[in-house]
Amino acid sequence: MTDFENAKVKVTEGWLQGYTENNLKIFKGIPYAAPPVGELRFAKPQDARKWRGVRNATQYSAAAIQHVMADENLPANVHGVPQMLARSQYEEDCLYLNVWTPAKSADAKLPVFIWIHGGGMVAGSGVECVCDGDGFAGRKDIVVVTINYRLGFFGFFSHPDLTKEGNGTSGNYALYDMRKACEWVKKNIAAFGGDPDNITVAGQSGGAAATGALHASPLMKGLINRVSIESGPIYYGFMQPADRSVYEERGVKFMEKVGAKSIEDLRKMDAWDLQDEYEKIPFAEGFSFCIDGEFLPENYGKFMDEGKFNDFDVLIGSCAQEFPIGGPDGIPLTEYNKYLEEEFGDNLDNMKKWYPATTPKEAAKMAATIASDIMLIGSVKIGELCKKYGRNAYVWLMNKENETERGHAEGSPHCAEMPYVFGRVDKGERNPFFDYHWVGADYDFMELIQGYWHTFAKTGDPNGEGRPCWKKYSEDFDIMVLGNDSHMLSAEDRKKYAYFYDRLAKADKPKGIQLGGFARI
Repeated sequence: MTDFENAKVKVTEGWLQGYTENNLKIFKGIPYAAPPVGELRFAKPQDARKWRGVRNATQYSAAAIQHVMADENLPANVHGVPQMLARSQYEEDCLYLNVWTPAKSADAKLPVFIWIHGGGMVAGSGVECVCDGDGFAGRKDIVVVTINYRLGFFGFFSHPDLTKEGNGTSGNYALYDMRKACEWVKKNIAAFGGDPDNITVAGQSGGAAATGALHASPLMKGLINRVSIESGPIYYGFMQPADRSVYEERGVKFMEKVGAKSIEDLRKMDAWDLQDEYEKIPFAEGFSFCIDGEFLPENYGKFMDEGKFNDFDVLIGSCAQEFPIGGPDGIPLTEYNKYLEEEFGDNLDNMKKWYPATTPKEAAKMAATIASDIMLIGSVKIGELCKKYGRNAYVWLMNKENETERGHAEGSPHCAEMPYVFGRVDKGERNPFFDYHWVGADYDFMELIQGYWHTFAKTGDPNGEGRPCWKKYSEDFDIMVLGNDSHMLSAEDRKKYAYFYDRLAKADKPKGIQLGGFARI
């Protein structure tokens, strides 16, 4: 029972009134869980509460509590990413989602694309201007959903008393939020013209690490069909889930720090006072996702190696220059050559051939490329495991640069795919939020990448409509290079990835390797 033509739908909790813009019906600020406040702070999300009458769904809800500048004229979070919200719009009551649907009727059964925003799981929101659904759902027959979830301290705080309360587990509330959002979508998305049996979850950076956790978790079985993991593979990646005990110990120290005698005391304290105290802790000593014994039942690498992960189709990859290295003048050639000799002396001639540099700026770009190529091995490993256990994976490396002198000098950075996937025309100058005047090659690339992502979400295979053939991962280093000239990785380029793969496989610490003074993966 809906009034779909007038952007009015009925979901489990009650009626929603959205609005129509161009060819889309848009619904904002939909609660997918009860507010995680009071006794629900540091607890798994509970079902959203019902309402009577028609709920206005035309405005975004608050984003999760995170670091926000006190001066509203300086809207930046802890990572320096511009925020579109003032402090008053960051609240503990944050478990809301937004829907963009191009469906002509409620029975359209379009594929569904749920976006998990990035920000290291400590920052960001599902309402950031670059990742709203207008530009993707407006161009393709796909229902786009973006969500907020608890971040940082409120998303991952753990303590022995919470573990007792949780029957042997605590922490990972943010991951449970994501699962609850997927449950809500599966239950309700048909009212918006979406297919509840054809759901893709996609995430970038910290959202990609979270999506990788969803890929692994036995609690996600049957809820979704595919995952898109963008610039954040956990395997060999820069985010690794620690054991719950690490965060339980930190939880004990934090409670002592704020003078809380019990979890009940902590739940009564003002949320912003707690956030302010939490921000005094060094970032590396904070809370993040963990092997909690339930959502993630055991060591991630071992779990994946044994093929216990879900049978979801996988799209996974990263950009060619994820991590900017060096200042505006680049890296002195002597420093770059020393770095190659010290870190890759066993393969120096090849490294100089693969990553040549004749100027300091070229050296900076090549150093960033090396770090990013090593990061890509995490995606390769997931592709390899999918192949081993008979599952579908498509691995990508994006080398598309913005068509400016600076763009060509510095390459394809972290987040570079986002403006194209979401069709955010004239965005993407080094950062997806920054203005950049698109030219023809950018529009062509948007059509290409949206075609791949849409077809993957629809069928589990990105190929079709005359796009360059993208091989499923079936042979070593089957990688699609996405750019102005998209193609499968050449035989020569496979050699350098084989070299990095072997280095990581033999490393004492499989989390990654040290790249001199430039970067750590």
